[in-house]
Amino acid sequence: MEIDLADLPNQKYFSIGEASNILGVKDHILRYWEKAFKKYFAVKRISNRRMFQKSDLITFLKIKELSERGFNVKAIEKILEEGDLSLELDVEIIESLKEVLKILKT
Repeated sequence: MEIDLADLPNQKYFSIGEASNILGVKDHILRYWEKAFKKYFAVKRISNRRMFQKSDLITFLKIKELSERGFNVKAIEKILEEGDLSLELDVEIIESLKEVLKILKT
């Protein structure tokens, strides 16, 4: 599911339900990611409800993509620490290595 950031609703905060619908993942997954990667989220609580900003949704998207590619929590955290450029580079290298491994197995 490809998400165009320009299509995100023009609002300052998103509830966990709204974020879940936009990202296409269940609420409990977002809560898990929020806890596992807490230093990357500036979660604001309004009336004891989690509220996420667009920057949080972008971080969730990165985590979702990496998770779908098979990365574990430690690997995702390392990639997030190194920034976007290394993210693309790491993913490309890993994809290339997977192709090499397939060739070697045949």
